[in-house]
Amino acid sequence: MNSSYKCNLKVLSPVHVGSGEKYTASEYVKSKAKTKKGNVLNIIKRMDVSNYFLSLDDDKKEEFLRDLSNPNFNLKDFDSKIPNTYMKYRAINKSKKEISPTQEISEAIKTLNELYIPGTSIKGAIKSAILYYEIDDDLIQDISNNVLRNNGRVDNRSYTNFMNRIFSSRKAPTPAQGDIMKFLQVSDSSTIKSPTIYDVATVMASFRLGHNEFYTRNKHSREPTLSFLECIARGNNLSFEIKNNYDYDIFKRLGLDGKKHLIDMDNIKKAIYVFSRALINFEKEFAEDYNIDYLYKFYSNLEKQNSLDNPVLKLGAGSGFLSTTIGLKIKKYDENLFDKIKNGTRGKTYDYSFPKSRKITQVGGLPLGWVQFSFEEV
Repeated sequence: MNSSYKCNLKVLSPVHVGSGEKYTASEYVKSKAKTKKGNVLNIIKRMDVSNYFLSLDDDKKEEFLRDLSNPNFNLKDFDSKIPNTYMKYRAINKSKKEISPTQEISEAIKTLNELYIPGTSIKGAIKSAILYYEIDDDLIQDISNNVLRNNGRVDNRSYTNFMNRIFSSRKAPTPAQGDIMKFLQVSDSSTIKSPTIYDVATVMASFRLGHNEFYTRNKHSREPTLSFLECIARGNNLSFEIKNNYDYDIFKRLGLDGKKHLIDMDNIKKAIYVFSRALINFEKEFAEDYNIDYLYKFYSNLEKQNSLDNPVLKLGAGSGFLSTTIGLKIKKYDENLFDKIKNGTRGKTYDYSFPKSRKITQVGGLPLGWVQFSFEEV
């Protein structure tokens, strides 16, 4: 039966879905802004450099192009009074460390210069949860016997066949035509105007008590290696829609009747809840084992927020191996098989938990990408 849902997505920790583009100080100017409550914010004004360039006279254009060849070029040094008419959008800068002119900021995906979360990202995260929830002991054996090579690496053709057995019908002319997930439509989310920029480091597992370490490329200063990301900040609410396009005749013809439960909303909600509960428990154990107090506190609070009616889910950058694969389910059923996979994935051995690193914001110590859903049938 067809069903449609209006959904709310509450951002519980910064979400970054990248556009693939990066920019430096040649495209922005730093500034300050006041909130309605009078608080002062550090902001970055992202400028439309192409239009600005076209507005310059010939001498200034030459000077601009000459200065632009300098890797330390800073747009504000070139023109401290560049008009706001050339501003594409403003971003709130919450990075703990000063962003140097040469450091790149990873842009979030946008439409008309406003941030959103693509429906494909939401649907992909939901599919991972459904897959986790669907896999049982027999399917784990199937993976062990048919999907994994002796070296622990995945045989891609066998994995595709495995996924088709779960999500597609053999009666359909092609696996794509018989894919049950194509009957689940997930819209892009609503938008927000301003990204928030965080500096994100990689915290590494360490056995030295109280000395969990950040990944660094500088062995002398030990300064964490940082990524600067445009994110949708915690506390934002976005809306999107989910539609289940069930059709009795089409499902009968394609042989999909036995799979229709996969895209039933009650099944989806339970799958998300159970998948995230397992992931949260794993992350709490990781934080406890390596004495990362702020992570343990975050996941303890998240555990209380996760419910069948309002499940939480991880999406976007920083989701990691366990959020995007069935590794966690394999670990639950067969530790030896999980060890075989991690040896095949990481390519070298170590005694730490796998995966051994997590992406964390420098301000607030937050893992990336956690959101909470609510659903209303319409």
